[in-house]
Amino acid sequence: MIHDADRYPALRELRAHVPPSLGRVHPTDAAAARLASAVEQRRTAVYIPAWLRVLQMGRAAIPPLVLRRTRHVLPRLEAEEPFDATGLLGAGGRADSTAVARRRQLR
Repeated sequence: MIHDADRYPALRELRAHVPPSLGRVHPTDAAAARLASAVEQRRTAVYIPAWLRVLQMGRAAIPPLVLRRTRHVLPRLEAEEPFDATGLLGAGGRADSTAVARRRQLR
């Protein structure tokens, strides 16, 4: 999870309904260390936290469960406050936006 997700009502609400262990925001340093280690070991997948690997077995069941929940929650949220497009989130989103703007300037 990234911190920017909490700025948007829909994402904040969805995060509020996941188990606490799934909605936790992990420190960037720890995530970067795990990612670097995985690259060094040429791993094909990185799970942060590591126990998420267990969910891989049931991954096919997750989208229907999320869809079922969001069909009930999102219409209520939108009635309370219209959704604004979130655009790209986090540092990666900001970096991408900056890169796109630079490319446009070069044209």
